[in-house]
Amino acid sequence: MAGPTTIRVDLRTALPIAVLGLVVLVIIFVQLCGRERVQPLGEVTPLAQATLAPTFTPGPSATAGPVEATATVAAEVGGAERDQIRLRDLRAIQQALELYRLDHDQYPDTKGGIQSFCVFKEFDQGCELEAVLSPLPSDPLGDPAENGYWYESEGTFYMLYAQRESDAVPECGGHPDHLKDFKSVICVRSP
Repeated sequence: MAGPTTIRVDLRTALPIAVLGLVVLVIIFVQLCGRERVQPLGEVTPLAQATLAPTFTPGPSATAGPVEATATVAAEVGGAERDQIRLRDLRAIQQALELYRLDHDQYPDTKGGIQSFCVFKEFDQGCELEAVLSPLPSDPLGDPAENGYWYESEGTFYMLYAQRESDAVPECGGHPDHLKDFKSVICVRSP
């Protein structure tokens, strides 16, 4: 008759595996507690819905303290939250434009055309604000060439534009043809 089977566990290999498992659990816990809204199991936000954006291909040139800048936010938040971030970013840019005007007696001049705010450093006049506002805000969906902010000025006035995804912020009264790929636009004008 056979005796009971003995299993030997070497603690030198089991202990590091247990510690690694504990570290992974702590990381998961910290990540979940750091979110504003934790989704219950079974509730899934479609990734395609969260990351869809209009297509926009800007040209390399123009067409014929301040509020703290918001860093890029993960696409986990909804359109209303992203619109609030965009509005806050536009207000930070607006304050930076006023500081720039105090030093240079005018706003950065795009000759009246709409440019990406600061995608092409050698061409975009919005990049002039890096001396006043650093880092420059970027759209919460990322990819500033498609989802970024836009700037228009003749030196004495300006308009700032961003896409609008919800009714949480007012829609811009005008919708420039240059931004026609966006269903709706947020804008901020010079005072």
